Amino acid sequence: MEDVIDIIEKGIIVEIEDMRESLTVNKVAHGVFIGDFDLELVEEAADALDIPVIASCRVGHFVEARVLERLGVAMIDESNPNEIEHMDKKSFSIPFVCKVETPEEAMRRYEEGARAVRTEFGRVDEVVGLIKDIKEKKKDAFVIASLTIATPADVSFLFQIGCDGIIVSSEIFRSPNPLGLLEALVNSARYYNEMEKIVAFSKSASKLLPSGAK
Repeated sequence: MEDVIDIIEKGIIVEIEDMRESLTVNKVAHGVFIGDFDLELVEEAADALDIPVIASCRVGHFVEARVLERLGVAMIDESNPNEIEHMDKKSFSIPFVCKVETPEEAMRRYEEGARAVRTEFGRVDEVVGLIKDIKEKKKDAFVIASLTIATPADVSFLFQIGCDGIIVSSEIFRSPNPLGLLEALVNSARYYNEMEKIVAFSKSASKLLPSGAK
């Protein structure tokens, strides 16, 4: 199977909370993200979807991580709050991503074996500073932005400053047309440097954003 990092690079990952949502985005998104340790959903998604499943476990809880590995996820998100120290990730057969709040924390996660780091969920102005700071410390760092709300312009902006992937929160399902909005975001990821196309995608998405997102 193709390396999940290659699949999600400059791609759009969607946070899902049930199988209906996962099937809505299957074959359109570059991956799905499951933030809760919901094993029934994780197993169903891993079996049913054609795109990578990224699933979360508690920080340092290597047994939860082994369970996710056995269930066939493509990547483990070691980010759910816990009082245990982060685990050594080098002994696993699948890659890890970790949520970080500072560039220094990102460097520690990479030393432990993480293949990628991500921001906390927020708007583009809340995550861009951390992304830039991490990239300044480690140019080849794989950094994922986690966005509560995303527009085609946000996608273009983040990829132009060097962000490597974007997780869009489940707020996208509050859109009057979630799939239409997702398609606009995915197309914006594909053509993030082509401004004429970004203008067109932005127009098509303008009426599809969830209430309060404009």
